Amino acid sequence: MGIIEPVKKGFKVAGQSMNLVLALFVFGLFWSILNIFLTPQLTAPGTQTPTNPATTASTIIVGILFVLTSIFIQGGSLGFILEKIKTGNTSFSALLSYGGKCYVRLLLLGLIVALIVGFFVLLAGLAVALLSGNLNILGVIIAVIVGAIGIYFAVLLFLSPYAIVASDHGVMDAVKKSVSLVRSNVLSVLGIAIILIAIGFGFGVVLGVLLGLLSVAIKGIASQVIFAVLSSLLNAFLGTVVTAAFMSFYLELSAHNNTTGAS
Repeated sequence: MGIIEPVKKGFKVAGQSMNLVLALFVFGLFWSILNIFLTPQLTAPGTQTPTNPATTASTIIVGILFVLTSIFIQGGSLGFILEKIKTGNTSFSALLSYGGKCYVRLLLLGLIVALIVGFFVLLAGLAVALLSGNLNILGVIIAVIVGAIGIYFAVLLFLSPYAIVASDHGVMDAVKKSVSLVRSNVLSVLGIAIILIAIGFGFGVVLGVLLGLLSVAIKGIASQVIFAVLSSLLNAFLGTVVTAAFMSFYLELSAHNNTTGAS
């Protein structure tokens, strides 16, 4: 299966889903602005020592809330894009509907992925820690190999959220389907991801240059707010492109597998 067509589809659907882009922009901007005003309170001027444990605790709570609300937004965005691709028309209510409908399953999936990633990180850390001294190079090599295996497992699970939302699968069924689809199309998945990462990097460079020029004339919190606005807008649009590209890719793979299975 080609890798250019899903990317084109991603940009096309994103261009037709500006209400979703706007919602993601507001969501991202809210947390970015909140972070701007929380971060300076964490350390005393000229030091790296936390000044107020209560502020540190509130920042941790805000971080947890961000993760929990992001899961809702993820499910809603996937559902919105699914309806857009399948029917050509959708409404903002789809975001709310799918966000609530798929929330628990996406949360459980996130915990599974976190445990898998944590397991491989722990193994890599143990390899470096235990094989120190003269065996340090061997430890690093083992850690790199373990890390590569961990990345491969993470890639295999990449389409799991799409299976939960688009196919209404349970968590384990979604994991199994993702592993099956990605294993059979791993080069296509990586190809699409590399193209999208390259596009995002290009936009990021342009944004960085623009903000660098603006920072010369605008200082302090004002420059941070401008950066938050522009980066949130870019992330909202590119995030919609990525979601639409892989949703299109997933639907095509599923349809092809169903046709093959039926025959």
